[in-house]
Amino acid sequence: MPYDHTTILVAAALLLAAFVKGTTGMGFPLIATPMVALLLDIRTAITILIIPNIVMDITQVFRGSFPAGVFRRFAWLLLLTIIGVFLGTKVLATLPLWILNLSLGIMVLAFVAWTLLRFDFEISPRAEGVLSPAVGMVGGFLNGMTNAAGPALAVYLYSLKLQKTDFIKSISIIFIITKVSQLVAVSTWNLFNGSTLLLSLEVTLFILLGFYIGLKIQDRVNQQTFNRALLVMLFMIGLALVVRAVT
Repeated sequence: MPYDHTTILVAAALLLAAFVKGTTGMGFPLIATPMVALLLDIRTAITILIIPNIVMDITQVFRGSFPAGVFRRFAWLLLLTIIGVFLGTKVLATLPLWILNLSLGIMVLAFVAWTLLRFDFEISPRAEGVLSPAVGMVGGFLNGMTNAAGPALAVYLYSLKLQKTDFIKSISIIFIITKVSQLVAVSTWNLFNGSTLLLSLEVTLFILLGFYIGLKIQDRVNQQTFNRALLVMLFMIGLALVVRAVT
């Protein structure tokens, strides 16, 4: 990889993405993937970012007590996520991504507007049982195709009114299952090889600095501030998806 001004910009983007990941529990793939794609093709960008995501998510899950209840609560979501990842990866090279990005961006922006207008949107326990499998399938499918399932999962988990710690641990466990499945899927389609493995390990070591800083900031953020920051981040993600789609 050449060390020019583009490399420096990508490095800065990776640090920022890792910082956001450490603070909020999500956001790394959506920020990092398009920036890494400036130097590498999109398939390689998605592939080399899988291992860094797994490392960061494992760190977030094991901070404090292990949330075994997440597996019981989201069992069907996790199962359908695995299926969705393989389906999404299979069609990664064929489906026009701008359509998916545009739809996802509009959905996220609509959710942010809904929340800012003070509509009380909350998913009941009964509705959660019905929606979880569908969210798992859609989230896994989006992740396999675009590496950007975070917004859909964040909207869903946010609507469950989880506390900050529960939110981060839940989304981290879902991401671990997603990324391990994605690692198997990209290997099945020969996208993961010796060179991409080496580059992925180099990226992992580099982003740990930004991730560590984000974790330290996370400990000092209260619930209300966290909710506001999450909405701001969702707005930025939704806007970025729309802009990328139309341009």
